[in-house]
Amino acid sequence: MKLTQKFLSGFVAAACMLGSVGSSLSAAQPESLAPIVTVLNQSGEVDFQLDVLRGLSQAMQGRAKVDMPAGWVAVENKLGKSGNAEVRSLVRSLSLTFGSQNALNSLRQILVDTRSAAGERLDALNALVQAGDDQLPKTLLGLLKDQAVRSEAIRFLARYQQPETPGALLEVYDTLSGTDKQRALSVMASRAEYAGPLLEAVEQGQVPKRDLSAALVRELRNLKNDVINARLEVVWGSFRESTDDKKAEIDRFKRIYYAGGSTPGDATRGRAVFARSKIFYHTLFDVGGKVGPDITGSDRANLDYVLQNIVDPNAVIPNDYRSSEIETKDGRVITGIIKERTGNALKIVTATETVLIPQDSIESNFQSELSMMPEGLLAPFEDQEIRDLLYYLRQPAQAPLMASADNVDLFFNGTDLTGWDGEESLWRVENGEIVGETKTGLKHNEFLKSEMILKDFRLIFEVKLTPNSENSGIQFRSQRADHGEVKGYQADAGQGWWGKLYEELGRALLWDKPGDQHVKKGEWNQYEILAFNHHIQTAINGNKCVDLDDPDGALQGIVAFQVHSGGPMEVRYRNFQLEVDPNPKLKTVR
Repeated sequence: MKLTQKFLSGFVAAACMLGSVGSSLSAAQPESLAPIVTVLNQSGEVDFQLDVLRGLSQAMQGRAKVDMPAGWVAVENKLGKSGNAEVRSLVRSLSLTFGSQNALNSLRQILVDTRSAAGERLDALNALVQAGDDQLPKTLLGLLKDQAVRSEAIRFLARYQQPETPGALLEVYDTLSGTDKQRALSVMASRAEYAGPLLEAVEQGQVPKRDLSAALVRELRNLKNDVINARLEVVWGSFRESTDDKKAEIDRFKRIYYAGGSTPGDATRGRAVFARSKIFYHTLFDVGGKVGPDITGSDRANLDYVLQNIVDPNAVIPNDYRSSEIETKDGRVITGIIKERTGNALKIVTATETVLIPQDSIESNFQSELSMMPEGLLAPFEDQEIRDLLYYLRQPAQAPLMASADNVDLFFNGTDLTGWDGEESLWRVENGEIVGETKTGLKHNEFLKSEMILKDFRLIFEVKLTPNSENSGIQFRSQRADHGEVKGYQADAGQGWWGKLYEELGRALLWDKPGDQHVKKGEWNQYEILAFNHHIQTAINGNKCVDLDDPDGALQGIVAFQVHSGGPMEVRYRNFQLEVDPNPKLKTVR
């Protein structure tokens, strides 16, 4: 009986959820996939193609190689040229799983091609990792200086045992963002042969001692290597899993807190400490780690409650949040929370990532009596940082995030709109790009607003506006206003407006010279915004536009992207580079 598209779509979805249907899609036998491939090749509907391809991709998760089903070459040739980027990406990934050499070569080229969109390159990287590409470990080392993909390159380096890894990570360490530094440290703490170079770098001052969080020290101790533990004792000091003087320690931190006076801390600074530390595994206001319970609604106003959870995190641990230590057959040690078990793999959430570990690569799996949140969390901080952090943790509502060199990577994570606020029907993330779209037009302006506050900064990005006759803009040093509006500077985009500077809900046009002559209509255009003290400069595709001293302008505020009132339009933003306290010169001007 001929399978209908509707039936087949449900078949694939069920297979993904249950892991087996009929002759077992989970077993991934070519004969069980052939009917699906046949109907997929016959379909001309993109939504249906995506539905089936996503289902197949989920079913293949955790499998490096599966025999190619009959008819797949035709699918690869046809849908590999699709106008939909996600269709192309899924087809390449599945082709790789099915052993296609063409897909392998194509993905390798996309990964190292700096002209390709960051989202496509990251999709290529994930596909090559899942397929077990034997050239990938060396390629990852070469990507550590490539800002578009190096975060994921660092993360995946932990999977491969190669002696060059710690040296390559240490070489670029000073150039990494706060999050990437923690990822690099976690990679070097995952194997005994990597930990030695790391501790040597700490001893020599190449890696500041304060970068070694209590969580990282626990990862190093989990290697169970006497030589490493001895060096760690010298570098870090004694590290105890439990003490008898918790009450005295809590009292000491209470004295530090109250020494700050009636308003002991600053919530905005405290959120920056929370973000920079990368050590608090609980979720607070939808921000933070995923390996501890959500504490947003807990008794955080109670200082004793907050300090007891920080100083003695192992006092009461829900079973779902007990840490496990997984050692792989090639010597990697992973400390995290097991979130899902299947017949093929374990899904493990660590301090820095979610890892899918094939069952047949696991040497041992031990669940400890400890939580993922280690002791000694406040040890790296100065007294005022402790006050700011505790003050932030006790607030009833989320505080803004002040940008710093350690947290600029939180501006946009490349995958979703975490840290941003806007109308969900208008804004989305697609292929690593922020997209604002209205198919019917708008009666009033709409904005996607960042939670991050910027003072002196340089922001470089690419923007594509379709059609060019519509209008968009980039708010900066701005403030939230009533009815979802935003008040402040706006670097404009749109026919007759490219390169102008406007003050929304304020003084209107501040720089009236257009920069349309520098714009490639309907294509990607690089925009640079530099704000230093009261001086504002912008450039489009390397050509200076605004150059304004404005003593009446705001000195700090948020960034927001605009979809202007008017007709149907789409605006896309990608490849963000954010620098705080920058050199006060335009960077992209030729």
